[in-house]
Amino acid sequence: MQAALEDLGYNSTHHMHKVFQNPGSECIMWNEALEAKYQNKGRKFTKKDWDQLLGHCQAVADVPAAAFIPELHEAYPDAKVVIVQRDPDRWYESCCRTVMKFSSSPQLRVLYFLDRWLAMRLAPFMGLLLTSLFGPMTEDPVKRRENWIKGYTNAYDEVRRIVPAEKRLEYSLEQGWEPLCNFLGQDVPKKPFPHVNDSASFDAGIKVLVKRMWVRAAKQNLPFVVGALAIAAAWWMYG
Repeated sequence: MQAALEDLGYNSTHHMHKVFQNPGSECIMWNEALEAKYQNKGRKFTKKDWDQLLGHCQAVADVPAAAFIPELHEAYPDAKVVIVQRDPDRWYESCCRTVMKFSSSPQLRVLYFLDRWLAMRLAPFMGLLLTSLFGPMTEDPVKRRENWIKGYTNAYDEVRRIVPAEKRLEYSLEQGWEPLCNFLGQDVPKKPFPHVNDSASFDAGIKVLVKRMWVRAAKQNLPFVVGALAIAAAWWMYG
């Protein structure tokens, strides 16, 4: 959906990828919003706060924005909402291949250990986002699937309950450009509708993020490594 919106000229479409690309300020503000809503910590976000976080965006898609449907509708009541229809079971399997796989990967744990700055921002954000939407994490695969699909369907029901019918579109990606463009008041592009593979797109974004994380971790730990090597070399030569 993000690719389609960007093809229509919504060039600043916020998505989880944006958080991964800028985990510093993004994670801090999203974490504050999550704590205020789901843990009653701090103050509720106002339109001024949402403008600071999302004011540069022309559209939002996916999480973390999907965790704040009532708040964003209150802040931007004239915004149109596209409800993308997906089979819940296929959606869950996609999550298993992407966000769950990444959030529990050994490589991420190593990076958290090496980069405490990142660990203090991305780890709390990811944990709070997932538990807020889908409940406590469980090792029981049946219960986990049940919790995630329940959170998914609850979010859809919330949109339909809150957003007026004239402001929302029930839409399937297989329908292509025409119903989407008619709803948004856009001309139908001449290019084919983008059918982006969710898993491949997520993996590509994660590879960029992980590369940046490794570079940052290397810079942070280089002085310690050099110092340790110098001590080892001195011990070897003069010990």
